Amino acid sequence: MSDYVYELMKKHHSVRRFKTTPLSQEIVEKLVEAGQSASTSSFLQAYSIIGVDDPKIKEDLKEVSGQPYVVENGFLFVFVLDYYRHNLVNEKAESNMEISFESAEGLLVGSIDVALVAENIAVAAEDMGYGMVYLGSLRNDVGRVREILDLPEYTFPLFGMAVGEPADNENGSAKPRLPLEHVFHRNKYNSDKDKQISELQDYDQTISNYYKERTNGERSETWSEQIESFMGNKTRLDMLNQLNNAGLIKK
Repeated sequence: MSDYVYELMKKHHSVRRFKTTPLSQEIVEKLVEAGQSASTSSFLQAYSIIGVDDPKIKEDLKEVSGQPYVVENGFLFVFVLDYYRHNLVNEKAESNMEISFESAEGLLVGSIDVALVAENIAVAAEDMGYGMVYLGSLRNDVGRVREILDLPEYTFPLFGMAVGEPADNENGSAKPRLPLEHVFHRNKYNSDKDKQISELQDYDQTISNYYKERTNGERSETWSEQIESFMGNKTRLDMLNQLNNAGLIKK
């Protein structure tokens, strides 16, 4: 039994500095095919992938994201929750399918489909020697992204992914994840508060040490401090309205 894929995944880290060497059409198509091989709920395939190599469109998306690697990469993918094709089927169907893809369950099913496809592409890209980084920052202005990409009703841009050859000065490394015993529960969820707090305190120290070593002491925040900083600030409060505007989560 080989541990190759396991070891590959354990080395994963986000790459934010790329060479600008473009990915070939052959590589792009292979990555998309790898993505399409992911599991899909009830064979719905409720996703589309938009490949962006037009410099102007990249610049427009960079204005939304604020991240330079939206432009500076080998190729940019945008992952879209997509029920547009299902609505086309619905136009000729005897039953009312809208009750499914306008529902909260429809949103969950489509989002999970997209996530599985994207992770397949990420692993395939890293296996080929490329680096990648997810771009949730495209949701900073969903309406603008929908305009830029000419997205129709029943579609929603969930996130992007920049892929490319890591730059020579790219020095990222895998961040320590939460301990296995903290996230893996046997048969039932273990909500023992003292146990959870103790494990989180240990993990906070691990993360603080990681940042100290990576930055020669310039950073030392804990995981809990990072989470407080992110989740304590209310952002993207228009998301429900944006979903409704796309025809989603109406039921």
